[in-house]
Parts: sequence; C-alpha cells; structure tokens
Amino acid sequence: MLYKQRAAVVALFHVGLILTSALGAWLLRFDFVLPPAAIALVYCPILILLRMAALNRFDLLHGYWRHSGIDEIVDIVRAVGAGSLAFFLATRWLIHASSFPRSIYLLEAITTAGALTGVRAVAMFLDSRGGHQHKGARMRRVIVIGAGATAASLLREMSKSEFLPVACLDDDKFKRGGRVRGVPVVGGIEEIGRVAEEFMAEEIFIAIPSATGSQMRRITTLCAATKLECRTVPSMRDLLAGKMLVSQLREINVEDLLGRDPIQLDLTTLRRQIEGKVVMVTGAAGSIGSELCRQLLREAPARLIALDQAETALFYLQLQLTKENHGNNVRYFVEDIANTVRMRQVLATEGVDIIFHAAAYKHVPMVENNLRAALSNNVFALRNLLDVAEESGCNSFVLISTDKAVHPSSFMGATKRLGELMMAAQRERKMRCVAVRFGNVLGSQGSVIPVFKEQIEKEGRITVTHPDITRYFMTIPEAVSLVLQAFTIGDHGDILVLDMGSPVRIMDLAHSLIRMCGKTPSEVQIDITGLRQGEKLYEELFYARERLFPTSHKKVKRTQSDILPWAVLEAGLDELASLATYSSDVTLRSKVKDMIPEYTYEHVVDQDEARETVESCKISLPVMARTAVATGNAG
Repeated sequence: MLYKQRAAVVALFHVGLILTSALGAWLLRFDFVLPPAAIALVYCPILILLRMAALNRFDLLHGYWRHSGIDEIVDIVRAVGAGSLAFFLATRWLIHASSFPRSIYLLEAITTAGALTGVRAVAMFLDSRGGHQHKGARMRRVIVIGAGATAASLLREMSKSEFLPVACLDDDKFKRGGRVRGVPVVGGIEEIGRVAEEFMAEEIFIAIPSATGSQMRRITTLCAATKLECRTVPSMRDLLAGKMLVSQLREINVEDLLGRDPIQLDLTTLRRQIEGKVVMVTGAAGSIGSELCRQLLREAPARLIALDQAETALFYLQLQLTKENHGNNVRYFVEDIANTVRMRQVLATEGVDIIFHAAAYKHVPMVENNLRAALSNNVFALRNLLDVAEESGCNSFVLISTDKAVHPSSFMGATKRLGELMMAAQRERKMRCVAVRFGNVLGSQGSVIPVFKEQIEKEGRITVTHPDITRYFMTIPEAVSLVLQAFTIGDHGDILVLDMGSPVRIMDLAHSLIRMCGKTPSEVQIDITGLRQGEKLYEELFYARERLFPTSHKKVKRTQSDILPWAVLEAGLDELASLATYSSDVTLRSKVKDMIPEYTYEHVVDQDEARETVESCKISLPVMARTAVATGNAG
C-alpha cells in the first residue's frame, strides 16, 4: 500500500513538472502571455499522456533522484526526444492542428529536459551536502587511500554513515589537487603520516580493491606507522557482486598480503559434471572439506554425502550447510574411512558417483610420533577406499595431496606421496583417479596464521622455527577451486599442480600479522625455536625428474615421471602393512624409503630399534641406550 502511494505521488509530481515546463515554454515564446484556455484543454492532456508514457518506457518514474548518474541524464534526453516526436505527430497528423506554434515544440522539450535533470541534480547536491548532518553524533574523521571509482562509491556511501572523509591520497600525480565528491586529493600514499596529523584523522580506509599483495604490504606498513585503525573495501569479486557498503568495510586480512593476486580458475564446465550426481566428500568437516561441500552445493548435485569421523565438527558443518542453496540435499555420516565394511555399505546404498578425498592426518609433528596411525589413515584406508569405490561403480576419485609429498622429509609427506603413487600407477580401472598437489592453506585448522594470532593476543610473542623458512600459500577458496578444476580437466592417473607463484617467508608473514593486529615490532617478540622433526626449510612443488605439461588452464600443470608399476607398488604396500603390525618405527621408515627413494629423515631410536636395525642390515653396530641414526641421506 505504501509503495502504491509513493508511486502515485511521484507520478503526480512529474505531471506537475510537465505542465510547468509547457507553461514556461509558452510564456517565454509569447512574452509572458498565458495561452488560451481552449488550447490548454486540448493539448495539455495529449502532452501529459505522451510524456508520462515515454518517461515510464525509460524507467524514469522511480523517484530515487539522489542516486542518478550520467546514464540517467542520457535516458532523460532520449525520453524527452521520443515524447516530443510523438506529440508533434499526434497534433499535426491526428488532430490536424496546423496552427499550433512550431517553436513551442522545441522550447517545451528544452524546458522539460532541464526540469527533469534539475530536480535530480538538486537531490544529489542535497544528499552529498547534508548526509553527515542528520545523525547529530560526533563524526569519525577518515582518510581514504585511493581516488578512483571505488573511492568515489565509498565516499558516496560514507555520506550516510558516522564517518567524515577529510582527505584522499593517491599515487597518481594527475589526481592530486582535485576532488572526489568534494573531498580533496592532497598527496601520495607515502604522505599518510603527515596528512593524518594535519587533518587529525582517526581512521584510514583503503579503497584500492585491485591492489596486489606487495602493494597492500607497502600500504599497510605505511598505515601501521600512524597507529590508526585501518580497514579496506571488499575484494574486486565482492564489488562486482554489489557489496559496496561502508558496513562491509573489513579489517585487512592475510590474504591481502600474499604478494600475488588471487588465482581465478575456470569452473564453467563444473556444473555439467556435478549436476544431478551423487557426490561424497571425506574429511568433510575440515577446512578444505567444508569449503568443498559449500562450493559443490552451488552446482546442484542430486545428493551430497558429507563424511567425517569428527561428530562435533560435522554437526557444526550441518548447521552451516542448511543455510545454503540445496542444503537439504546433504546427508551426514559419522564414519571412519578405515572401516572398509561401512564404507562399502555407504557407497553402495547411496549410489555415490564422485568422491573428493580430503580425509587425512596432516600435522607433521603429530604424525612423526604416530607412524602407524598415519599409515592406516593416509595409505591403507585410501587403498581400500579406492577398491571399494571401484566395486561400487564410482566414476571419479580426486585425492588431495600436498607439496610436502615432494622430496618428503616428514612421514606425513611420505604417506601423501604414497597416495599420489597409488593414484598415478595407471592400474586398470573404470574409475578416473586424479591427485591434486598444492601448498599451505591460509586459515585452515592448525595453520600458521591462527597460531600466530593466538600467540600475539595471549602471549605477546610469536614462535618461528627458522628465520629463513618459506612456504607456498593459497587461500581456502583457491585450494578448493583447484580441486574442482582438477576434477574437470584431469585424466586418469594425473597429478595436477597449481602454479602458486613465489614462496612467502614466514618471518615476513609474522611481521605483517603483527602490524595487522595493531602492534609494533618492538611490542611483539619473535622467538626462533629451530626446525621441528620432519620440517623442511623450504617446500617444493615438483620433483626435479618430473616433466611438466600444460593443461586447459594456464595456472594448472600436469606432471609426468617414472613411477612404480602397480604390481611393484602393491607388493610394497602389502609388505608395509605386515611390518606395521609388529616392526619398529625405524623399520617402517626404512621400508617407506625403499618405496620412495627421495624420502629423507633423521630419527632417534631406542635400544630395541637399534638392535633390529643391526640384524636387518646384517652389519655390526654397537648397541647404545639412545643412538642417533641418520637414514635416507644418500641418493
């Protein structure tokens, strides 16, 4: 009802505007002499009818004039032109009014266009001048970094908020001295300290959504020196989705500081392969698994099977997914992937077509002390699941691997490499098997960023294992997009690797995180603890002997190398399974090294392990209470 009343008021206002413009045109033409009543009664209804029809045709009867722009002015010109042409034809050819002054047609069109444009200009002016005055509260003085289109949109939104923009900064010299929606551009970004002090700023907004990671690091470093709160606009992807509100300004996050642009993958063919299929995600409650579930639901699968042995985490995932589109098409299973009998039942009863295997033990120090659990979960459970999936008629199986599988120094990395070998061994299967290899994931459970943040907040310090340690990083959405990209383009036996750019120094990441938390380097101590068991100074994405081939996406590479034949790999896995029941850790590591010559490790063994090593190697070694045995460093 309210909407109808508002529409009626707007329509009546436009009728009055048209009549006033027509009267003004007549008065200008005839020296302010009013038109005869007969002419007004005949021609005004025709003019109003045709003008309103044209305005409605070009969607100009909305009344939201403060949001007008150049496009709307163009539409006004087009609507007035169309209405004037229709009015001319109606009066000249339908009612044959040849005595109607021709000059009035042009003058009335000019005055009408001017009136329609004028009311919009006045509304925009009042909106920009009075937006900050209706609150009545004290305004927070803000400096905006950036003077482009995004800054203009941000300043426009700020006029309806508690923020008062006092200055803009931009490195483009041509913009300096100008104004963006009335706010002066006073200098470059390097001058943020001086400008913040001069304008008594209380906060900084960064309005450069296209800034690269290195640019964001420079900007945030300069902003940190001012000790002012600093926020940034949403990403370019969010801006394209229409998320450009002051309320959606967010704190700068680590993804902004990666040093490279986020990788965009082409997933246009994904829906064709997912829609209407039954898809299973193992490890569904983890960081990667839960994001996989969210992105897969967007592609309208017939049913999504979310499987994890962590009941509480799966419960929270259920709460999240019920809010998503197609969230009712999800079934949740609290199961252990190592339970082959139950996995066979689930796959058969649910009719699973596609499996994304994200379940794995991933924490390097924990796995180093639990070798058998890692073998059971990361290797033997995977082997059995592949067989069960094949028997159940699955079409595709995607394994999530890690860069730690390349020249592994940790047992976790070695187990993931065994998984890659199983996927790539080209065993005769009807099911397509693809492995995906990528680096560390920002924000995942147990990753470096949440640990650093907690240390800063609770302890006022950060622990870094080595000052020169580096890692490849990607965001969780990027990692999941890669998995889905691999699913769409991978052939059977492929190991696909993402071009992740340059590795990031953990020390640099720590300094950036300290600044983001509003601290200075002097306020947060960085302790160097030394590399942990199984940890490498730097990670690699490829083996030296791997050959790289392009795929349909320039950021995804296909690897190819000489790998173990399936018969040899299967025999090795059988022996490894037997050793896992009774042998020592050193024997297990030795067997894994036989299968993966690139695996290197250093391990301290006890007396029984040392004795077993002596007997198995047929050499004479003194038995010591705690013997440091370095293995796998040759070849």
